Amino acid sequence: MAQEIPNIEDMGFPFPQAQPNFELLGALPKNVKRRVCALKKVQLASIDVEAKFYERVHALELEFEALFKPLNEQRKQIVTGEKEPTDAECDVPLLHDTQPDVIDQLYEKSEADSNEKGIKDFWLNVLKGHDLTSDLIQEHDTPILTYLTDITTSTSVDPASFTIKFHFAENPYFKNSVLQKEYFLEIIPQEDSKFDFDGPNVIRVTGDKIEWEDGKNVTKKAVKKKQKKGANAGKFMTKTVKADSFFNFFDPPKSADETNEDEDAETILIAMIRA
Repeated sequence: MAQEIPNIEDMGFPFPQAQPNFELLGALPKNVKRRVCALKKVQLASIDVEAKFYERVHALELEFEALFKPLNEQRKQIVTGEKEPTDAECDVPLLHDTQPDVIDQLYEKSEADSNEKGIKDFWLNVLKGHDLTSDLIQEHDTPILTYLTDITTSTSVDPASFTIKFHFAENPYFKNSVLQKEYFLEIIPQEDSKFDFDGPNVIRVTGDKIEWEDGKNVTKKAVKKKQKKGANAGKFMTKTVKADSFFNFFDPPKSADETNEDEDAETILIAMIRA
């Protein structure tokens, strides 16, 4: 990681009178104020170096994407049943850091081999296996996610962005074969906000519109609400509202808080995809 230099702004040398240490700054001798200005210039230079560090990291992600691609393709083929792994490709323990006799017990409990190819519900179990993504999955999402065949990522440098793609088999819920979400990044900080820089910042997010089949949209629900005013006062009206669903993930965020939640989910997804 890049070495961090303490932020002078966070050490009690703020801008306007409203800041708590304004009086402290004002009381400093002029020659000390001059040194503070020098430290601020050092801090600005360090931020420029840090931004270049993150630029290089983003470029490395793009470079190593080519190395991940054949491995991810092999994973997809095994999961979907396009490929049956060879003995040489299976010569690792079923569980790491586990005693051989315990692993033997797992094999003894095996059900009879089936004719079903691949690994059923692999990505559904992956998503349910982490606290953050499992919290996003509702009961009505589960049957849809059984059709999820792969999750892939791609990186772009110009403009700087990162895309997550969810690949689905043909299913009765929506027409899309791929649902993707793209994050556009600001890696180099703006001149007037350098002291706020804390690494790459998501500045815009786009998500695919899901082409739901009739009556299959799990992100919406109908609720009855009693009218309190007007000509229809006392009557119940049916209204369509947003429902909790994993598939709300593809809606562009409406606020900074939503963006932060998406970044957390993205971090987890990347870790799972490349694990």
